[in-house]
Amino acid sequence: MAAQQIEKSSFPPLFDVGAVWRTLWQRRLTVLASVGVAVLLAIAYLAVTKPTYTATASILIDPRDARSTRFESVLPGIGPDSAAVASQVFVIESRDLLMAVFESEDLADDPEFTDGGLLSFLGSDGAGKDTAFKRFEKRVSVERAGLTYVIEVSMKSESADKAARIANAIVDYYKAGLAGDRENANSDVSALLADRVGSLQKNVAEAERATGDFKVRHGLLDAAAGGTLQSQIDQVTVQVIAARAGADQAKDKYDQALAAGASPAGLARLSQIVSSDSIDTLRTDYNQRAAALASAETVYQSRHPTIRRLRSELEKTAGLMGAEAGRIKQELNAKYDLSMQTVAALEAKLETLRETSRTADAARVELRRLEATAQAARTVLDDVLKRAEETSQMRGLQLSEAKVIGFAAPPVQPTWPTPLLLLPVSAALGLLVGAGIAVARGPVERGERDPGPDPDEAAITPLASRRVPARSEVVPISLGRYELPGLASAGASSRIRAMRRRFLQRGGEAFSQETLKLVRRILALLTEHAPPYVLLVSPLRNAPDAKLAGAMIGIGLQQAGQNVLVVELSSAPRPDQPDAAPELGAGVFINGASGLPTLVRAFDGGKGRREPFVLGAGLADAGDYDFVLLLGPSLADADWDAALFPDVERLLFVLDAADDVAEANGLLHQRLGNEGAARSATLVLDAERAAGAANDSVVRWRRSAR
Repeated sequence: MAAQQIEKSSFPPLFDVGAVWRTLWQRRLTVLASVGVAVLLAIAYLAVTKPTYTATASILIDPRDARSTRFESVLPGIGPDSAAVASQVFVIESRDLLMAVFESEDLADDPEFTDGGLLSFLGSDGAGKDTAFKRFEKRVSVERAGLTYVIEVSMKSESADKAARIANAIVDYYKAGLAGDRENANSDVSALLADRVGSLQKNVAEAERATGDFKVRHGLLDAAAGGTLQSQIDQVTVQVIAARAGADQAKDKYDQALAAGASPAGLARLSQIVSSDSIDTLRTDYNQRAAALASAETVYQSRHPTIRRLRSELEKTAGLMGAEAGRIKQELNAKYDLSMQTVAALEAKLETLRETSRTADAARVELRRLEATAQAARTVLDDVLKRAEETSQMRGLQLSEAKVIGFAAPPVQPTWPTPLLLLPVSAALGLLVGAGIAVARGPVERGERDPGPDPDEAAITPLASRRVPARSEVVPISLGRYELPGLASAGASSRIRAMRRRFLQRGGEAFSQETLKLVRRILALLTEHAPPYVLLVSPLRNAPDAKLAGAMIGIGLQQAGQNVLVVELSSAPRPDQPDAAPELGAGVFINGASGLPTLVRAFDGGKGRREPFVLGAGLADAGDYDFVLLLGPSLADADWDAALFPDVERLLFVLDAADDVAEANGLLHQRLGNEGAARSATLVLDAERAAGAANDSVVRWRRSAR
């Protein structure tokens, strides 16, 4: 849409501060009334609201655990963990702790917590201990001071002393609860350990008894009590070795005796093996008789009786020697057999002891298990007895890690309500609400009674030139007063060129802003539809004023990126063709002064007759433009009629600075009536004053724009 395109492409901001300010100024009574009502409500609230005092106590959760002994605490401190410290906030806010304070301070009958206020009048249940406790709970605030170990406990109450007393009571109950938890933990552990001591002692006795019975049953004696099975095995092993050695020795002697035979020479060897007196005697007797025989044989013949007697005695001695050798062999054989029997018996005993040892090894495994069980039971009993004694001695020695670093004191000033905060805030809210209502209602219509002068209109038209219209009259909208560059005595083309230069040259921003502001005001009067938008610009009396105003509006629209066509309506027909079609010039041309596309059309059909200007019939290519500005005849012309411009959407009438506004409004109402005046607007053109005055005008218009 054209209006939207102008807003997007124009230099001023989209939000028209000047229009809002004018609306607020026109509706200032509404704004002031809203502020007054808000302040009165705040004062009434201050009058009826009871003051609330807040008392705060500070607790330090010291993570360091003071130790008076080397004993390990049953219940250790909270510790340095941040989450553990933060959880203490919920401990203090717990229902059990707050209920204990609520009951100890006898707050169930306190009117501050039992009075339901407005709720009691509305019929809701405002009584009861639970309801009073909920109100009390809402007054308590527990917060951790940042990431520190400090917890702040606050209490709100209508009494400063009561707020401090309750805050300190909450802190005291919390500290007592921490100490009580430790003492209760010590007591519970001591009782539990005392119950366990009896059962542990019984377990130790049963384990030791089972160990002893097992030793006796399996013959597992201690070395100090008479030897063990292994020592017996060692002894029998030594005996077996000795028996085997004796048997081997007896066997050797027997074999040697068999090898020696029964001859005297054998007996000589046998005497080396066995020490025997009989053999030695027989061998001596044999040697003597042999010597006697040999001696006798040298004397006597072989048949001599002495020789025979000696031989007989020698043979008898040899027989006795053989018999003795046989007896010795039998004795050696018997000793050998006895040694072998001893070896067999000892080996059997040794095997029995070894079998018993193998059985005892398995029994020792079980014995070690029983001994380990007994030792473990004994160790646990010792630990429990030691811990029970430590726990009993820890009572009263553990210090609380919660320290009060700031007791709650009765506050001097109430925390709510605070007049220094409430009154300015209420005034600000009233101002915002009043401004919102004023903006929502919009600017004051001309049909309404204006409570005071608009600051822009006051600068546009002097109060002396105003007249108060009748209540039934519709006053045309005033678009303001504008000072155009150039000399007032110069022609219209010269002033238009000066105006265009002011647009383009540096330092003309103020004039450009005011021109574009005029364009936005005109667009605000239009209804959105497909282009082109047709505007009629007519002077009140001075015909050049229409060209000046049309050029100003056209240049402003062109600077905003709109396609503008200026149509100059001429009343003079061509003298050479009085009956020709109402057309002057060859077509659309660029005006050298304004730089705008311009078309000249004859408005008078000839022979004193004026026909309505129809856009479609009068201008075939009008659809190529966004805006068409018709520069019409003067309103003071007797033949001026609004019916001649059926396609015009808005009628813009240009006044000179010397024109009386009241007179001009009366003339407009006379020519147009209420219906025509409702779609009309006026603007005043004046020559630019001196530099100082011009600067004052620029400042005034900038202030109006804000």
